Amino acid sequence: MKPFTCLLKKEGNQYASLCVELDVASCGKNKKEALCALRNAMEAYVEHMIAENRRAEIYRPVPIDELREFLFAGDELGEQSFKAIPLALEHA
Repeated sequence: MKPFTCLLKKEGNQYASLCVELDVASCGKNKKEALCALRNAMEAYVEHMIAENRRAEIYRPVPIDELREFLFAGDELGEQSFKAIPLALEHA
């Protein structure tokens, strides 16, 4: 199974995380907590979609405007620091 693309960035005193392919986001006090919370949110989302017999609708990429806002919110120069991290799920 191919891993999902997950973005991670610092926002104030916490870290924000976003799965690009599923349009699922979370946050945490540090990088590890933000990624753990994102993985939990992704798994809950996928499990819900499977339970609802909506497998064909699981993949829903983040709209480009929302992706731009996540990456560059409040950054006038568009040079926000972020990191892309692959995450794999068991159910997808």
